[in-house]
Amino acid sequence: LFLRSLGIIYLLAIGSLWVQIEGLLGSTGILPITDYLNLLQKHFSADAYLKAPTLLWIGANDATLHFLCGLGCALALHATVFPFGWIQWFALWGVYLSLTIAGQTFLNFQWDILLLEVGFLSIFLAPCAIRPRFRCAAPPSTVMVWLSRWLLARFMLLSGLVKIASNDPAWQNLTALEYHYMTQPLP
Repeated sequence: LFLRSLGIIYLLAIGSLWVQIEGLLGSTGILPITDYLNLLQKHFSADAYLKAPTLLWIGANDATLHFLCGLGCALALHATVFPFGWIQWFALWGVYLSLTIAGQTFLNFQWDILLLEVGFLSIFLAPCAIRPRFRCAAPPSTVMVWLSRWLLARFMLLSGLVKIASNDPAWQNLTALEYHYMTQPLP
């Protein structure tokens, strides 16, 4: 159930990005990916590939952006229906990592990084079978289950601590959400 739900989340995240990808990162977009990769290459030289690991180093154009989004949606749909096999979860994580790196400011939110972390853990939580079996697969390791719980606890705790530590009066007098809903940059 967890892996199937994660597949749906990946599908929604990548699918919603797909309809906006050209306007955000395309050749005529707000922050063109080619300009960003050229800047990284100029600043970091050979280390740029390690500092910004993305499949778009192979070819940063509109067609590649659409291909990555389409591949990500197909992998997410497959992972939702058939959640076994760590290889598909690794590929899905790699596609989303590539899109997140390419997304620059647009994919630099807490939930994008959280999806990358959960997606990475899913590689180790997924059953190793390539095709389904009629008997139950071995349960995930205790270490991976505890790492998943730690991620959830850290997320919940730090989300609250950031708000308290900000010393913003809107959080102190409980009016922050009034402004949050009016100024949220996403639909």
